[in-house]
Formats: sequence, structure tokens, C-alpha cells
Amino acid sequence: MPIDELKELGLKVKAARKGKGLTQQGLADICHVSTKQIANIERGKMNPSYLILKAIAKVLPLSLDSLLVPDITEEDEKAAEMKMLYLNCPPEMRETLLHHTRGVAEELSDFSKKLEKE
Repeated sequence: MPIDELKELGLKVKAARKGKGLTQQGLADICHVSTKQIANIERGKMNPSYLILKAIAKVLPLSLDSLLVPDITEEDEKAAEMKMLYLNCPPEMRETLLHHTRGVAEELSDFSKKLEKE
């Protein structure tokens, strides 16, 4: 991975980690890697393996796409985040999540139509 992409990756990981209220040590513990590895990733000094990226993506609200594709669109990143929320949900609760998500989407669509009429 080119150095500028490593730095961008590091910034994404750092921002997501802080957004989740984790320290480097906390993220390292959950991902079963060293704190030094997390620090080097965040500084753009380390090209992490697929397994490390997968562990980070599972913990943080990031998709592998958003970590690996530097020019991913915001819309694609949000869609990937929705998918990660679904996959991180316990399997027995996924249908409930989908049901509620469909309901919210319908309500938002109806609300948007009402606003257009005004």
C-alpha cells in the first residue's frame, strides 16, 4: 500500500477508535495485537495484514472497503456501515433489526414526501 494511503488508513482508524472511546491499548486488546502495532498503523508506519484489518473493522464502525479503498464515496461507506451493523448484530436478532430499519425507512420516506408538499 502506498505511503499516502497508509497515512489515510491510519487517520481513519484513529478517528474511529477515538469516536468509539477506545485507547490504543483498548483497541489492541480487543483485536489481539500489540499497542505498538495500533500506534504504527495510526501513524501510517505499518502496512497491516488482512487479519489485523479484519479485526479492526469488526471492532470499529468501519468496513474493510472503507479501510482499503482510499477514494470510497461517502454513500458507499455509509452503505457498508449499514451492512456491518447487520453483520455485527447477533444472528437471532437480525430479522428484528431489519424489521425496525424498514419501518424507520418508511417513516422517513413519508416524512420527506410531506415536506415536499409544503
